[in-house]
Amino acid sequence: MSVTKLDRNFFQRLLGLPATHKPVSPDCWTLQNGTVMLDLSKVTELSKAGSAVRLDGKGLEHSLLVVHGDDGRFHALKNVCTHGKRQLDPVPGTSTVQCCSIGSSTFSYDGKLIEGPAKGPLTVYRVEEGEKTLKIVL
Repeated sequence: MSVTKLDRNFFQRLLGLPATHKPVSPDCWTLQNGTVMLDLSKVTELSKAGSAVRLDGKGLEHSLLVVHGDDGRFHALKNVCTHGKRQLDPVPGTSTVQCCSIGSSTFSYDGKLIEGPAKGPLTVYRVEEGEKTLKIVL
């Protein structure tokens, strides 16, 4: 499989600056009893395939990457690369996510390592899709 690299400059990779942002509306999600509830009507950033948001804070142990995949489904991953603990970004049109660091470890949506120096697969969480909600079970 040929891996597409994200278009990132050397300094973005060196400093580990992810391209994926937090949602514009901070009240679009809640965490309760190990479950994240995401209101899709408030997260317009996830309206089209290939998009993603980063969820941080509110009691989460670690950042989450929520991807509206190229496959049309939603995916949730622990937003920590198993190589250098840097964050991840989706790679448009490839059904993969990639570490924002110089190593560019690349993973499938199911967390499997495809290429790069990462030490293993990513943690992937179950996503239950409702009509206008996502339930992510941590």
